[in-house]
Amino acid sequence: MSQIDPTKNRSALVPVFLTVFIDLLGFGIVIPLLPIYSQAYGASGTTLGLLFSSFSLMQLIFAPFWGRLSDKVGRRPVLIGGLIGTSISYVMFGLAESMTMLFVSRMLAGFFGANVATAQAYVADVTTPADRAKGMGMIGAAFGLGFTFGPLIGGFMVQWSMAMPGFFAAGLSLASAIVAFIMLYEPARHRSDATRIFGFETVREAMRQPRVGTVLLLYFVALLAFSGFESMFIRFGLARFPEAFGISSAITDPSMDDVMGAAKEAGLYMFGIGLLAAVIQGGFIRRLVPRYGETKLIVAGPLLLGLGFLIVGVAPNWWLVIAGCAVMPMGFGVNNPSLQGLLSRAVTPDHQGAFLGLNQSLGSLSRVLGPLIAGLVFDYGGPAQPFFLSAALLGVATLLALRYHRRYARSFEHEAEREATVRGTA
Repeated sequence: MSQIDPTKNRSALVPVFLTVFIDLLGFGIVIPLLPIYSQAYGASGTTLGLLFSSFSLMQLIFAPFWGRLSDKVGRRPVLIGGLIGTSISYVMFGLAESMTMLFVSRMLAGFFGANVATAQAYVADVTTPADRAKGMGMIGAAFGLGFTFGPLIGGFMVQWSMAMPGFFAAGLSLASAIVAFIMLYEPARHRSDATRIFGFETVREAMRQPRVGTVLLLYFVALLAFSGFESMFIRFGLARFPEAFGISSAITDPSMDDVMGAAKEAGLYMFGIGLLAAVIQGGFIRRLVPRYGETKLIVAGPLLLGLGFLIVGVAPNWWLVIAGCAVMPMGFGVNNPSLQGLLSRAVTPDHQGAFLGLNQSLGSLSRVLGPLIAGLVFDYGGPAQPFFLSAALLGVATLLALRYHRRYARSFEHEAEREATVRGTA
């Protein structure tokens, strides 16, 4: 493999960051609009759950396809082609006037959006092992920023017209494709140890290693619960507290003004939740891990997340709902980085790619199942029941995490002490 040029490396990471950021910004723009649009078209909670799940299902199915294609034809054409396809999907979203068109646009967006895995492979190709974590951190930051600011932009853009958010997201994707065409170079590729992202050998190996399998299960449950919240939160608010969205009564036969007004408020709420989670993951976690350790934080994470869901479910007024929403990102913000750190430390270097790939696939699967389950429970149990179910699942996850802490905390501490000793004598 050719020698990696650090200067060229840094310049290549900028368009990759922009690619992922704009991709997730476009995704975030439509998130608060889907529940409102679908209710305007008379969709049930189950149908809304399927609408959310369709995007992630396409990503789950086609991420390996895009990865293999990028191995064959190159990372650059796959990334640029994916952005152009994503732009087309958002044009269709802007033109949608039925649930069928919404489904088609979201499935197409999921199909082309599955090339985010190619962006991660690009980072692996252009970085040295020592700098790879920083490069992947840029991808994570792009995810967080795009998802945080997208709902805010979408909520305000819909004030001009229902089509505007989709057209704006399409323009962003097309602009990103142009930037990538100008700035991206084709890197020298090397094969990862995780050529089969969701291979059964990796699954069986994870089941044979409790330190690994438990972390993967905890990650899956947390994301399953949170993805259900994402898909049903706005629908819950419209059903129980319509006045919080500037509407006098629950939306049953909404006017266009109702839809646009609710979208603006929904975008503000989702922006606040995303911003708080980003601050915790980007700043506080650095201070919490050295002080408490990851095994304690993975106990606190699902406990706080479940508490937030419980508060939302029992809330008699919207202010208590907001309080529950403030607790949730605290739990999510300490849980996910801690689980990722434990997973990375629990596997050998030659298996990092395989297990991190498995973790990513489980995340996609949870985003498929979470909205679908939440939608079914919403329809047959009532608006608050998805949050009670999530709280119960996270209660079980908390007990499992507590058992994990008691069993393995000392092992991780001893490993950290050995690593510190090695660095000190190097």
